[in-house]
Amino acid sequence: PDFVLDNGIIIEVKGWFKQSDRVKHLRIKKQHPNLDIRFVFQSANNKIRKGSKTTYAQWCKKNDIKWCEKIIPDEWLKEKK
Repeated sequence: PDFVLDNGIIIEVKGWFKQSDRVKHLRIKKQHPNLDIRFVFQSANNKIRKGSKTTYAQWCKKNDIKWCEKIIPDEWLKEKK
């Protein structure tokens, strides 16, 4: 992970969200459902690949993964373990 918050939330910061990263994170989520991994995107409206209609944000929503753009929300920092 890029870093772990004091409350145990794991943060992955992504500028470019490659297919190999998307596959890897779906596998991690399946194998370790107890981990709370969230993404911070430089631009959540980027498309997952050229010609796709799906954005990084839409991909996360579809896969039930929390995400934000550029700045970690205060709510994430204040969440209890």
